[in-house]
Amino acid sequence: MMAQAASWLLLLLLLLMGSQGQVSHMKYQEGQTLKLSCTYNPQKAENRWKTWCKLQENGRLCDRLITRTSILSWQVKDQRTSLEDDNHFGIITISMSNLRVNDSGIYWCGTYDAVNNTIGVIRTISLEVSPEQKVSPPKYSQTTAEMPTTNLTTPVTISSSTVMQVLYGLIVTKGLIFIALVVLLARCRGPGKGSSQSELSQDQNDRK
Repeated sequence: MMAQAASWLLLLLLLLMGSQGQVSHMKYQEGQTLKLSCTYNPQKAENRWKTWCKLQENGRLCDRLITRTSILSWQVKDQRTSLEDDNHFGIITISMSNLRVNDSGIYWCGTYDAVNNTIGVIRTISLEVSPEQKVSPPKYSQTTAEMPTTNLTTPVTISSSTVMQVLYGLIVTKGLIFIALVVLLARCRGPGKGSSQSELSQDQNDRK
């Protein structure tokens, strides 16, 4: 029964606020910044206080978060909130930074009458702030792919016939070298150049 009564009370409250202006529904996440604007007739409310307030659950009182004119700031209850008043064009600019879940609720943007302590609602905002969605890092598989190893060393096979051919070639080469050396030595030991046959005969006669 209590939940149903609260639902009817909220519906009645929205209907009453609808008579004061269209309700704008806005959805944000934690940490984001709310930005909106409200327009008014500058000829009627040029010098009036402008305010941004949050409606209490009972729907009777609206807690003013910031109240100011285009020149003066009268009250700043929430330091996250800023209000800019362009009284030449009749535009109020509201900003709320670093939103929280408990900021969800009904807000009024309007003019404030300090004498009668009343708020002239220009725009009604239904704000819903949802928890920040944390993105979990992707899970990587720890399985590592094993790359096949390639043996770059190619074994060399030498047959016995090849070995014999190499040895035979070495022996023949050494034999040729040896013969060449013997020929050279024989030539070096022979008679000297320029000695004639007659000179050799005369030498032999002298020895006799």
